[in-house]
Amino acid sequence: METGVQKLATPIAVLLAGIAIGGAVLWNGQHASTSQSVPNPQQQTQAQAAPQTTADISKVNTTGEPFLGSADAPVTIAYWFDYQCPFCHQNEETVMPQIIKDYVDTGKVKIVFKDFQFLGDDSQRLGQFARAVWAIAPDKFYAWHKAIYDNQGKENTGWATETEILAITKQVLGADLTNKALQLVTTNQATYQKEMDADKAEGSSFGVTGTPSFIIGKQLIIGAQPYATIKAAIDAVLK
Repeated sequence: METGVQKLATPIAVLLAGIAIGGAVLWNGQHASTSQSVPNPQQQTQAQAAPQTTADISKVNTTGEPFLGSADAPVTIAYWFDYQCPFCHQNEETVMPQIIKDYVDTGKVKIVFKDFQFLGDDSQRLGQFARAVWAIAPDKFYAWHKAIYDNQGKENTGWATETEILAITKQVLGADLTNKALQLVTTNQATYQKEMDADKAEGSSFGVTGTPSFIIGKQLIIGAQPYATIKAAIDAVLK
């Protein structure tokens, strides 16, 4: 079983402010956007080599982070994501339901959500609301998270206005909790942003260059990969 970075097929585009690698919008320290269509879910992609710290889930900070699954599950997945990333949307729609069914619901896997919000102000705003939702309604966090992806607009087009976020949040949490979430974001915006920035910096230290990215055991996997790729990495840790 290969450890480190999972390497698959070929890059699909090079951008001025970032690079799209078949499911990963790569980051070079500035905001980036993409205009290419989302690849076929079966398309396999190349993951970029991690130049810094060797990936190791035991070294990932999971304290206080949103998670899905049993707290003492034998396998932990660290999942870096951006709420505007179309490849994260693809992952949420096609791969995540299978992971949840086969591994999370059976108590084998815990998924820890790590911010890599880099696609503009909408991403930052959504990341802040996500932390507020986790603080007041952790049992509904993933339903909210999924609802955001279900309603994902085009990148950097201003779709995630406060009005739109509150409307989606109200559908998931109800009016009272939505108001509390808004209060928390207003009060804790600076704190939430600092935590989000720390997540992104930590991901970069492990070689995360874009979204979605995963650390499973000692494997770093970058890009919207097929379910079989994620399954193989989980099964290798479970053995």
